[in-house]
Amino acid sequence: MNRRQFSSLLLSLPVLPYAAPIAAQEKVPALGEELTPFGAVRGASRTRAIPPWKGGLTRVPNGWKPGAHLPDPYDEDGRWFTVGPADLDRYKVRLSAGLQAMLTKYPSFEIPVFPSNRSAAAPQRVYDETIGNARRAKLGENGLALSGARVGVPFPIPANGVQAMWNHILRWRGNSFSRTGATVLPESGGIYTAAVYREDWQSSYAAGIDGGRPFHYRRTTLMPKAEAGTTLLLHGTLNPIQAGFAAWFRQGETGKPVRAPDFVYDTPDPASGGIRTADMLDMFCGPLDRFDFALVTRREMYVPYNASRMNTPNLAPADFLWLGHPNPQFLRYEMHRVWIVEARLKSGFRHALPERTYYLDEDSWQIVMADHYDAKGDLVRYAEAHGIAYPQVPVFAPALEITYDLTGDRYVVNGLDNQLAPPDFAKPLRPEDFATDTLERKRRPW
Repeated sequence: MNRRQFSSLLLSLPVLPYAAPIAAQEKVPALGEELTPFGAVRGASRTRAIPPWKGGLTRVPNGWKPGAHLPDPYDEDGRWFTVGPADLDRYKVRLSAGLQAMLTKYPSFEIPVFPSNRSAAAPQRVYDETIGNARRAKLGENGLALSGARVGVPFPIPANGVQAMWNHILRWRGNSFSRTGATVLPESGGIYTAAVYREDWQSSYAAGIDGGRPFHYRRTTLMPKAEAGTTLLLHGTLNPIQAGFAAWFRQGETGKPVRAPDFVYDTPDPASGGIRTADMLDMFCGPLDRFDFALVTRREMYVPYNASRMNTPNLAPADFLWLGHPNPQFLRYEMHRVWIVEARLKSGFRHALPERTYYLDEDSWQIVMADHYDAKGDLVRYAEAHGIAYPQVPVFAPALEITYDLTGDRYVVNGLDNQLAPPDFAKPLRPEDFATDTLERKRRPW
């Protein structure tokens, strides 16, 4: 199925309540009442396959201590049913184009569907600010500059695709976090090529620090030893006209940091074996200026969710990563409502993947799936974010991301921490910790 066929399928399906932007004459559903503070439908789906939202997962399990991996909160759930290649036509309306392509390409691939658990949660202050953002957040400069928003989701009731994408970019991920994860590329012959990175992220926006950069990101290579210390540093922006999205790169521990203006758009990301582009980092990263983003609908679909099965401590990559795709026994999909945003490259620009479809979880605004098409309209990349709830914050965030190269048998898994320490959301990080001169220090503070 190419892009145009999939778009036609979406438009032919019945529309859910609150599925599209609200017209001026319609009664706007109230945030915190019919809708959650993040703008999700609070109630259950018609069939109750999606339960009502009751605040998400906010209770830390008994016996858990900081620094330890969280146990699976849903380990007693039985599999609801399985979608295999022979079931594609029956369940097509619930599947992304990428999942349909996986079922078509791999007879061994299947989609295990489990009972839905709406585990996404955030602190009350984030909810309060999100409700305020619904009144005060605005877009200017052709939709590229954001003003008036702070701390929470900028547009809990989005009117267009650009607003929805801003919700993903500035979604709640905690004030800061630090995590160490492996990047693995399964190869033929059972060989696994891996690197280990430390990622540090700080959000002045989430912390309520007005002005300056909304977020900072640093990725430091720990392994292989020959690349240790190689660092990518990113500074986000709310107004690319005044201060653009900025990137710096340092090769090794003692290399000179240099501006990396080309780490944007379709530049291959070296941490993915070239499977991902720079703007596929974090499912979508970077400026919004080269694409037209259309908010298509909100739909009930099978999506990766509550991925503790793949996040089991001490699980080695060879234990669950097959050639072509992971062992389905470790996958978990659930039915959730997602906002669907279609992106098309603007006239006059070039990009290796000029058409995309993004699926944004209504409860967290995390992009959970993304279809990437080439200039011929053929689906060539498919990405998934497998998230879990961290109740100690609380936050719902990816435990790992998987990006499939559908033109071959390659895929890359980013963020594997099964054999490493879990993310640290309590590490105090400040904007000055991400200043460019920190890349020049021989003894670094992190």
